Amino acid sequence: MPTIPSSIRLLAGLTILVVAACDSAGSTEGATPEPTVAAELGGTSWTLVSVGGAPVVEGSGPHLTFGVDGNVSGSTGCNSVSGSYAADGPALTFGPLATTRMACEQNLMAQEAAVLEALAAVSGWEIDADGRLHLTGGTEIVLEPSLT
Repeated sequence: MPTIPSSIRLLAGLTILVVAACDSAGSTEGATPEPTVAAELGGTSWTLVSVGGAPVVEGSGPHLTFGVDGNVSGSTGCNSVSGSYAADGPALTFGPLATTRMACEQNLMAQEAAVLEALAAVSGWEIDADGRLHLTGGTEIVLEPSLT
């Protein structure tokens, strides 16, 4: 029986280790991202993407900014909104929210009503693996990080 040189045995052993390591890492392609909870909500700004699964009115610019002082401000896409919030781990509640009272197009008024109703029912939050903020409890609101 021929003798296999030690360098070839070493190379074969390393190849097996590399293949095993790659296989144990597994592929995440096509997997559903697992939600995660960020440590802090204060000091972040977000742009609304959807309310109850319905996309926001294009170009309306609804957004929320969570201050480190417990205040929240933003826009429903029609009127400005401000008030307070309290976050404790994954729990989140909003205090009374004040809005300006400008009349807007009917679709923006409907969006505003949906946003304010959803915010009033919020009881939790999480940031998913894609970096989107989900406000949960009643009608889910999905937001993306603001670029500003």
